Amino acid sequence: MNSHLQVSLRELLFLVLFAALGLASLRAGGVVASIVVMLAIVATMCFAILAFVGRHSIQAFAIGFLLPVIVYVAAILVVGKSELDPYAGKLPTSRLLRPMFRLMVKPTWTDMSTGQVVPDYDPDTDPGGYGAAPMAFSESLDRRTFMSLGHVLFAMMFGYAGAKFAVAVHREQQEIQSRSRERMDAGELH
Repeated sequence: MNSHLQVSLRELLFLVLFAALGLASLRAGGVVASIVVMLAIVATMCFAILAFVGRHSIQAFAIGFLLPVIVYVAAILVVGKSELDPYAGKLPTSRLLRPMFRLMVKPTWTDMSTGQVVPDYDPDTDPGGYGAAPMAFSESLDRRTFMSLGHVLFAMMFGYAGAKFAVAVHREQQEIQSRSRERMDAGELH
């Protein structure tokens, strides 16, 4: 079955493009993230249609894509809103997103009385506030957007892996059926 799990150069280039777009959208957020989410929704709808009207390996690909996506989204929904916080998420994928969030986010502390950003501020060493002034904390990335998009990207990745596996199994089954028919035909001739 190993020969059925091959990836073409075109697929490899598409996967690299998808990964680059995904990482860029994690960092950029906003409109870029919305576009990636919309593309993922459209792709999932297309695969849902193909799961019903497609035949043979196309149908296997579509079903193989949809099942892991549905299972993953269901797991996210069951675990709950904690999966939208990189520091509270319980699932392994949320834990994998945590170090990426830490690398990409830029925390900022602002003195509320002056409106000035305080560089290298550490609330642990100044629990009363910067010179007793109230401090406001902000992050350059929205946690919920980052985690939502990260989970969408993981869902697409699991969907693609499931689709490739389903096609490999489908082709293996076709070969087994073909060999069985050949044996039956050879037995009928003798």
